[in-house]
This record gives sequence, C-alpha cells and structure tokens, in this order.
Amino acid sequence: MTIKRTIALTVFMMLTTNSFAQSGADNVSSACATLEFMAKMVTLNRLLPANDDPIGELIEMESQLEQMNRLVCQPVILTGFTRGNSHYDNGALASTDLYYDAWRFPNGQKLFSGPGLDTSIFYPNGEVMATHWMHGDQALYWPNGHLATHYFRAFDVTWYYPDGRNIITYQAGRSGGRWFYPFPRFDGRIGQEEISKDWGEEDEDFTFLNFRTDGSMFTTRERIRRKLVFDDIDLLDVPGVLLLITRLYQQQDGAKSFTPADANITGTPF
Repeated sequence: MTIKRTIALTVFMMLTTNSFAQSGADNVSSACATLEFMAKMVTLNRLLPANDDPIGELIEMESQLEQMNRLVCQPVILTGFTRGNSHYDNGALASTDLYYDAWRFPNGQKLFSGPGLDTSIFYPNGEVMATHWMHGDQALYWPNGHLATHYFRAFDVTWYYPDGRNIITYQAGRSGGRWFYPFPRFDGRIGQEEISKDWGEEDEDFTFLNFRTDGSMFTTRERIRRKLVFDDIDLLDVPGVLLLITRLYQQQDGAKSFTPADANITGTPF
C-alpha cells in the first residue's frame, strides 16, 4: 500500500470515527448502516451460495433482517416509548433500549451487545460476521461461516465469494482494480471469469453475462458508464458493488429495500 493511500485511508477512518457522537440517535444511525451492510452479505450468500448452503435458511435470515429494518430503521423518529419497548409482530423484544442496549432479531438471536460499541456482531443464524465491529483491520465472514476478507474496509485486500475459494477482487478499495465472478467451466468445476481489469473506471470494458431463452450463457464486452463508475471509497463496499453487478442480470434481491444507494456504508463503524 502506498504512503498516499495509507494516509487517505487513515484520514477517512478518523473522519468516520469522529463523526460518531455518543448520542443515542447517532448510535441508531450507525447500527442501521450496519444492518444494511449485513443485508447485502446475506443476499449475496443467497444469490451466489456455496454448494452446501441451505437456501431456505438464507431466505429466513433475509426476513429477520427486514423485520428489524422495518421496526427500528424505517421510522423517521423513535419516540421514548418505542425506543425502550420495541416488539416484533411475534411479541419478541427487539431491545430494552435501542440507543444503548443489545438488539435482537425476531428469533431471539442477538445482533450485537449495543450500537456503537466495539462488539461482536452476529447474523440471524448465530454465525459471527465480525468479532470487533469498531475496527477495520479485521476478518469479515459470510453468513455461511466462510471468510469474506481478512481486512474489512482496507485498501488493496482480497475478497472471496461465499464459496470461500473464488476471488471477487484482489484490490478492494482501488478504482481500476481487477474484479472477477464465478463462472462454470466445461469440466463442471467453477473457474474465474474476469469482470474487468479496470473496474470502476469510466469508459473501460467489462464482461457482461447474457442469457439465452434456454438458460445458456454467453458474454459480451460492454463499457462502464454512469452508475458503474466508482471511486476508491465506493469500492470498499464490495458487497454493495457486487449486488449492483448482479442486478445487471435482473437478479431480484431484498437488500434493495434497505437503502436508496447501492454503494453506501457511510456510518458503518470500524
């Protein structure tokens, strides 16, 4: 990593960390950004599962996330009553205090010990997403337990698909890096197909997957335009960018309901 890039990341981390006032409202905003990020991870694991992933369980996790999102993050304000007495439709308690205490999913699984805290964060199925969510220099895991990356929110690091083997990119957080997606080989195994060797740069080529009526695939070369143009900070949100790529192929997913922007982890803690 160059000195310039290291300094840029350090300044970005300081600005983001310093933006967290210790008010309860800011804690909730940060936690909701975390929920959005987790929704992207779960949805990608469902759309691109490993061979042994239970799809029904992943769909149920999406439902758990959506219920928490509707109850806590969608309301414009949290009143003094709903802040401390937030219950799901099934009667389960979301939190005794959404500003400072643990949040729980409708199935009773804890999301974290408290918003804005350096705490482990859990998926609805109990798998750990991260052990110290307030730090960027740590491993991040998919909901199926496979490693996503060794260093969350760091430049020039490798991200893996939910199968734990295939590479998404070697250069997260660098515009013009090389990105891949899993592609079936003729021998029945999964290989790497390059999306672009200069991903995020305007007017660069990328490989676009097309589908015939019989379900067979073929590729064409297209150019990066408008919403496919990213800066380095955008490209740190690997799941968000990958979902946008997936949506090019008309894949439907529930993570759309969490935020109007695809590449947005502003407020997500280190």
